[in-house]
Amino acid sequence: MKRINYIVLKLSIAMLFVVFTAQAQQYDGMEKIVIDGEVYYLYKVKKSEGLYRISVNYGVSQKELLEANPDAAFGLKEGQLLKIPVISGRNSTKQEIQSTSYIYHTVEQGQTVYFISKKYDVPLKVIYDNNPGSDQTLIKGTIIKIPKELPKEQVTEENENENYIIHIVQPKETMYALSKTYNVSIPKIIESNPALKSGILEIGSSIRIPQEAKEVAVVKNEKQELEDDMYIYHSIEEGETLYSIAQHYNAKPNDVVEANPSADASDLKLGYLVRVPKASIKASKEEVEKGDNLFIYHKVKRKETLFAISRKYNVDVEIIKSVNSDKDLTRLRKGDKIKVPNRYWFKAIHEKEEELAEDAAKEREEVMDLTELDCNSYDYYLEKQTLKVAIMLPFNVEATLKANIIEEEDDEGEITEREREEKVVSRYSKVFVEFYQGALLGLEKLKEQGVNVEMFVYDTAPDSNKVKSILSNAEMPYMNLIIGPAYPQHLSFVSDFSKEHSIPMVYPFSTINHELTDNIHMFQAMPIDTLLFDKMADKMLESSVGKRIVIIRTEDAKSEFENKFSELIRNKVYWESFKEGVVPDFVEYKFKQDDLASLEKMFAKDKANTVIVPSIEEAQVNRIITTIKGAQSKTKADVTLWGLPEWLKYQTINPEDIHSLKGHMFSYYSVDYENKESSELISEYRKWFRTEPMAISPYFQNANVTSNISRYSLWGFDITYYFLSALKEYGKNFEYCISKHHPYAVQSPLNFERTSNWGGYYNSGLYLLKFDPDYSLKVEQVNK
Repeated sequence: MKRINYIVLKLSIAMLFVVFTAQAQQYDGMEKIVIDGEVYYLYKVKKSEGLYRISVNYGVSQKELLEANPDAAFGLKEGQLLKIPVISGRNSTKQEIQSTSYIYHTVEQGQTVYFISKKYDVPLKVIYDNNPGSDQTLIKGTIIKIPKELPKEQVTEENENENYIIHIVQPKETMYALSKTYNVSIPKIIESNPALKSGILEIGSSIRIPQEAKEVAVVKNEKQELEDDMYIYHSIEEGETLYSIAQHYNAKPNDVVEANPSADASDLKLGYLVRVPKASIKASKEEVEKGDNLFIYHKVKRKETLFAISRKYNVDVEIIKSVNSDKDLTRLRKGDKIKVPNRYWFKAIHEKEEELAEDAAKEREEVMDLTELDCNSYDYYLEKQTLKVAIMLPFNVEATLKANIIEEEDDEGEITEREREEKVVSRYSKVFVEFYQGALLGLEKLKEQGVNVEMFVYDTAPDSNKVKSILSNAEMPYMNLIIGPAYPQHLSFVSDFSKEHSIPMVYPFSTINHELTDNIHMFQAMPIDTLLFDKMADKMLESSVGKRIVIIRTEDAKSEFENKFSELIRNKVYWESFKEGVVPDFVEYKFKQDDLASLEKMFAKDKANTVIVPSIEEAQVNRIITTIKGAQSKTKADVTLWGLPEWLKYQTINPEDIHSLKGHMFSYYSVDYENKESSELISEYRKWFRTEPMAISPYFQNANVTSNISRYSLWGFDITYYFLSALKEYGKNFEYCISKHHPYAVQSPLNFERTSNWGGYYNSGLYLLKFDPDYSLKVEQVNK
C-alpha cells in the first residue's frame, strides 16, 4: 500500500494554487502539473459550471474529480482551481480529450442500470456491454461508462421516443424556476415526476423534464367547443369561476384547477380559454341510471348458493346481501330473483362518496396548490370515510380444507374420510394466515380510534389467472389500498392495475421487485439488503472513529454481495481519511482456515478493533467467527464484531461467541417485550389465536413454517396499521406525506424512501442489535 504524506501534499497544492493564480487569465486547462508523482490538469472553473460538465469534457467521472478535490463536494465557485486526474487512454492528450467516446457516470444510492439508461437515453444492452458486471445490483460509487455515440443498430424505438432531459436539482432552485428555464409548465414536470406533488425539491435529486411533444390537433365538437384528445377548452363568460365551469362539465374542481396553473382563480378574464380534463369528467346521472342499469337481476337455479352467485359475478357476498336487504337470502329457492350490483352501481357509489368528500373539503379549506401539498390540513373525523383495503395473498383455502380431512381404512378395507377435530392450517397457508391474523389486530386498534375500515380478502392461489380474475372484480378500482401479492410472478399484474387506477400498493413478502423503479404507487415492504448497504456502512464507520478497521473476507471471495459491500466500505474509509489528510488504520484480510497466527497479527493491541465480516455464507461465517474468537482470546485484543441481518437466521453460530465479541448486528426486526403497547398487543394475540407471536427472524434460529409459533402475525399488524393509519392521518395523498408518518410498530422500524422522483418506495427501516459480554442486549434504531 502506497503511503502519502498528506500534510506535504496539502502544502504542495496550496503553493501550486498561488503560482497558477497569476496565470489564470491565460490558462486553457491543458497544462499538466505533478503532485507527489500523480499527474493532473489544473482547471479554472467558469461561471455556473458544474462537476458534471467538467467530468464530461475531460473524460473523468464525478467520483474521480471529487477524490482529487474533496472541497468540490460543497459546490463550485467561479475561478476555483480544480485538479483533474490524467488517465492514460482517456484524457492524457488533447486528441484523446477531443475524441473521448464515453461519459463516465458515478452511481448514486439506489440508482439502477434502468435509471442510468433512461438518464443518458441509451439501451440497457449498451450499458451491460460496456460495463461487465453491471447486470448485478449497482453499488454507490461505481463508475459506469456511457458511450456518447451509439451504433445505428443499437438505437431503438424506445430511445427515440424518450422525450426527457434529466436535471439535477441545485440549491435554491424552485419548480417555477425550472418551468421557466425549460419552458415547460409545472403540471407537465409533475406529471413526469409524481413525487414532486409533495412540493419538496431535494438538492442533488434527478428530475425528468419533458421536452415539448408535437403540437396537438385541436378541433371543435358538436357544441362548437374547442377540444383535443385530453381537454375541452372552455371560453370564460361573465360571472364564471373555475368551480362553476367544473360543475358545468361534471368534472372534479381540483382537476380543473390543476390543469390551469397560470389562471388566476380570483380574476378570470373574459374569453380566457380554460382547460377541462376529459379524464376528470364523470358520467352523467342519465348515463348511470339508463334502463335501470345499476343491477343485474339473477334468477336462482336449483341448489344454487349465494356464494356461487357471488363467484359468478365477481361481487362480494356481503354487498349482494346489502342491496337485497328486503329478502331472506339464507334460504334461496329455485326461481327467486335477486339483485346483483354491476359496474355502474360501484361507479355511482364511488362518485357519491367522492362528492361528499369534496363538499366537506370545500367547507374547511380552499383548493390546494398543486405543488404545495399540505400534510397537516386533512382531518379524517370531519368526513369519516370508510377506508377500503384489499388483501391479495395465496391463502390456499383448498389446501387447508384438504389438510383437515383424514382418510381411514375400516376393518373391511373400505376408505372413509372424516374431519379433524382440532383444525390445522396447511403448511402452504400458514405464513399468510398468520399475516392476516395480525392484520385483524391492526383493524381492531383502528376501530378503537373510531376509524371505519372495509377489508376485502382475496385468495390468490393457485395461479396468475386467479390474480387477474380478482383484479377484474367490480369493487377493485375503488380501493384505497392494496396489500399484495406475495409472489414476484404475480407482481406485474397488480402493479399495472395500481398504476392504472392510482391505488397505493404494498408488496409485503418478496424482495424480488422488478416494478419498483416504474410504479410511483409501489411500497416495497421487505427490506432489500443492497439498497441499505450505504446506511449499514456509514453506521459501521461512524462507530469506528479512532479504531483499527479489519475486514475479513472469505478465501475465494466469489460472492458479488461480499465483493460490493467490501468495496463500498474500503472506498468510504479512504475517502474519509483523504478528506481529513490522514492515513487510515485499515486492514483487509482473506481468511484461511487454521491460520490463527495471521489473524492474531491483524488486531491492534493499543486500540480497539472494528472487525467486519461482509459474507452471508453460513458455513464461512461460522468458521470465521470461531477463529476470531480464538484470536481475540489469545491476544486479549479489544474486538467489536459487525455482522449482517442474514446471520440472525444461522443456527450454527454460537450466541456466546457473539456476546463475547461484542457483536453488533443489523436487523430488520426486533420486539421489545418490555414496551407496554407491545406487551398488550401480544397478550391480545395470544387471547385471540392461542399461539405465540414473535419476530420474523428470532435470533440465531431459522424458525420454519411447521413450528408452533406465529412468525408473520406481527409483520401483518405493522404493515396493516402503518398504512391504514397513514390513510387516516393524511387521506388519499398519504404517499406524499409518508416521511412524516412514524406510528407505533411492534417489530419493524418501517421507514420508506423513494427510489427516484418517478419510482416507488423502499423500506429503509433498520435496527442495530448490540450483544454485550454480560449477555445483555441493546437495540438501537438506525436513523441516518
